[in-house]
Amino acid sequence: MDRSRLLLFVTVSSLLIVGGCICFAVVWGAIGNKKETVVGPCEPGDTRNDYVANGTDIVITSNLPIYLVEPVGSCSGAVIVVHDIHGYEVGASRLIADELAMHGYTAVLPDLFRGNPWKGGDWGQYFMWSASHPQERVDQDILTTVDYLQTEKGMENVAIVGFCWGGKQVVLATKSPSTKIQAAVGFYGTGIAVDEALAMSAPTMLIFAQNDTVQPLADVRLIENALQTANKIIHSLNADDSELSGPAAYVKIFEDADHAFAHRANRSDPVAAAKADEAKQDMFAWLERYLPMEERDNVIG
Repeated sequence: MDRSRLLLFVTVSSLLIVGGCICFAVVWGAIGNKKETVVGPCEPGDTRNDYVANGTDIVITSNLPIYLVEPVGSCSGAVIVVHDIHGYEVGASRLIADELAMHGYTAVLPDLFRGNPWKGGDWGQYFMWSASHPQERVDQDILTTVDYLQTEKGMENVAIVGFCWGGKQVVLATKSPSTKIQAAVGFYGTGIAVDEALAMSAPTMLIFAQNDTVQPLADVRLIENALQTANKIIHSLNADDSELSGPAAYVKIFEDADHAFAHRANRSDPVAAAKADEAKQDMFAWLERYLPMEERDNVIG
């Protein structure tokens, strides 16, 4: 194998190894004298960094920073929000947490990158950065957040939602019943493997975008077909799930939508804003179905 072909093999292999946890790229390789071009991690889009959040930043067990926002009135449900590669301080992620609180949930956004989010650069830098956030530590930080909600905040019912990189983490968090996650919503999760989707142990809605170049539609169809074969999928939010072989899964693909359309939408575009709002309403509907709340009388929203 000549040097240029070896370079291509190493590049693509590295991508596949890390692709389970990232917004992976499209790669065109160098064969012979052709120059290699690599498209980097997904762009931040409208991160809403001008957004003034309503909650509080605190530090919990294991020195884990979290953003916490609580509803007006009492509730019995809590939702963990998992950010994308741009980190937990981004306004777009904090807005999701605030919107959940307005619907009556205690919302927590943990800093799963421990102060070191992706700040941009080439793919070589990205792989080094990604390796600094081992999955084992991320898993433990999610468990720490669940424990905080249940022991410190008295929340018996805990759900999880996530976006892009966080959408993948949602699926991983539901693989083990020990996480005590009761419902989940993943938005355009990147690099979700079929076996990971089949192992989900909580009712999970997976939202994807038809035009997503980060999470290709062909890969989404593989997940959807596998869930169908395993009798684990419903085909609408309100469909009967009593005959399924395990917790319900629901895959919804938004037509003519792009990656990050739900939480980093261009709100000045009425069509884009409408798709984002629909996706969020789907999230609330799923949580309402699978994460019951006992008291809602004094809740805003």
